[in-house]
Amino acid sequence: MSNRTTSITSNDFERRILELLKENLMSTSQVAKQLKVRRDVITGYLEALKNQGKLNFFKVGRSHVYMTSGRRKND
Repeated sequence: MSNRTTSITSNDFERRILELLKENLMSTSQVAKQLKVRRDVITGYLEALKNQGKLNFFKVGRSHVYMTSGRRKND
C-alpha cells in the first residue's frame, strides 16, 4: 500500500486565491471559507500577494477586503 499524501504547494494556493479574487471582491474570512482553510493561514497569503502587487486591499469597517490588482472597485 502506498503511503503517499497529497500536498498543496504555495504556488497552488496563490493560484487558487488569485482565481477566486479575479471574479469576486472578498474579505479574508470569505476567502478562508471558500478555500476551507483557517483564516490566519489565508491572511499570510493575502498579505504576501498584496506586497507583490498582485492584490488590492481595502478596509471596510473591520473587514479587510481584497481583489486582484487588475480590477477596479466598480468592475
